Amino acid sequence: MSDEEPVPPEQSSSHQKLQVHVEDERKHGTYANFLVVSHSPHEFTLDFCQVLPGGEPGKPRAEVVSRVKVAPTMVGKIIRALNTNMTAYEDKYGMVREVG
Repeated sequence: MSDEEPVPPEQSSSHQKLQVHVEDERKHGTYANFLVVSHSPHEFTLDFCQVLPGGEPGKPRAEVVSRVKVAPTMVGKIIRALNTNMTAYEDKYGMVREVG
């Protein structure tokens, strides 16, 4: 993790700054290397997972480490925030090469 400030997502129409507080037990985050996205008429579900070696041969297993549910109205904002931050990251550190 970096101590640098992330590029802020799109601000609300009121242009108020929101102070984000992260409790001590969450400040280190949880590693995920796989994401499953599903949806219903009312929400999108993002299951952040860890795919770990081992288990039964030929049957990889992904353990959900965090499940986040968001309203459909948030999905576009999430995509824009990720694109903005990915562009800033690649401008600073170079292009990310996808594996697999």
